[in-house]
Amino acid sequence: MFPLSNGPGAGPYPYRLKWEKILRNNRFKTLLIAYTLSQLSEGMTQTALTWLAFRSANNHIGLVATISLLQTLIPFFIIVPAGFLADRIPAPPLLAGVNLFKGATYALIPLISLFGPASESSILTIVILTAILSSFFIPAFGAMLPTLVPADSIKKANGWILIFGQGGYLMGPLTAGVLLFHLKAPWIILISGTGFALSAIILILIPVLPSGKPSPAPHLSEGKRPFPGARKDVRQILHLMRQRPKLVLAILTLGIYGTVNAPLPILFPLMATDVFKMDKGFYTILAGSYFSGAFLSGLTIIRFASVPALMLISGGFGIAGISLILVSLTSSAVVGPLAFIMAGGGLAIVQPLVNEWLQKEIPRPLLGLTFSMTWLIFLVSSLIGIRGVSFLVEKIGIHVLVEGAGFVLFCLSGVLLFSTHFLSRVSKGNS
Repeated sequence: MFPLSNGPGAGPYPYRLKWEKILRNNRFKTLLIAYTLSQLSEGMTQTALTWLAFRSANNHIGLVATISLLQTLIPFFIIVPAGFLADRIPAPPLLAGVNLFKGATYALIPLISLFGPASESSILTIVILTAILSSFFIPAFGAMLPTLVPADSIKKANGWILIFGQGGYLMGPLTAGVLLFHLKAPWIILISGTGFALSAIILILIPVLPSGKPSPAPHLSEGKRPFPGARKDVRQILHLMRQRPKLVLAILTLGIYGTVNAPLPILFPLMATDVFKMDKGFYTILAGSYFSGAFLSGLTIIRFASVPALMLISGGFGIAGISLILVSLTSSAVVGPLAFIMAGGGLAIVQPLVNEWLQKEIPRPLLGLTFSMTWLIFLVSSLIGIRGVSFLVEKIGIHVLVEGAGFVLFCLSGVLLFSTHFLSRVSKGNS
């Protein structure tokens, strides 16, 4: 007989309470609320800002493209120093400060609009300031989680973060889209800026450590670090990575994810017209389907928390590969979005699993910098993917490109599975 009880009040649903256990952690729930609100505000801001930039540039996309480029390039240059500082500043005040100043900075747009339309230079200045602030959020947020939940709950916590964060980010454009019928874009940005400020207030209420106890995350021995300073920290991280080849392999999959994920949204309008023979507006359905796959990823991580991360990533790549091949072979307006849900779910599983691995394996004093270094790999891969796809789509066409990407992902799934098995055998042999 299978056990039917998981504690007080359990019924004949053994997985339900396991999923909900982490949600009974008040500290984690507070973080989840703040993060969801932050993502909702981010989605609203990006939608309203894109519309404002489009209108400010007399219905040309040049300013929109410049904003997108700045929001990618600025973190590329400063995310590593941001991670170094994130290891030396308590996470709740840092995250709260980032969101508070982002909200205040975005609030300058409606203030400027009181005296006339916001100029391109003022919009770009605000974008640069907020991009600098955003660079601190990822390493600080990633390094904070191990101080809030037990080590055996980190994987499920990352799954819930993916679900709620993606939900908030998807609700942002929908909310902004409705509000644009009633309000001008600067006032929507003011509302989203207020959301950032509210999330900052919630974040500051989270204690740094539970009851003054040491962090449950692994940490270095007492006393001075063996390598003080930023460069020494990098050496220490690289030393830890050499001892963990499976973790290095997982980080490389994050690069693959960035290479495929970043250019896909650029291709959605072209797919709508050339692959599915639909109106350009159909691209919003494709984009929504792809990004909603993150919900499937989050549920998979929670449900199969006991499965090794590399096995889940391998399965995700395989599913994404098959789905993209199916997209290239069909023109069905029903099958296409369903395939993109599966593709999005297969790819989105990578980042939370890599995050969980880092949070368990890397000492807390180095965790923020490690997150920055891995995120740098993701950014570089994303830029390569965008540039490569822009070139290849002109040379080989959209059908061949999507089919080729699917085939490569499917093959990488097998390579990853074999590499995982090989590294496990080598590790056992060395021990």
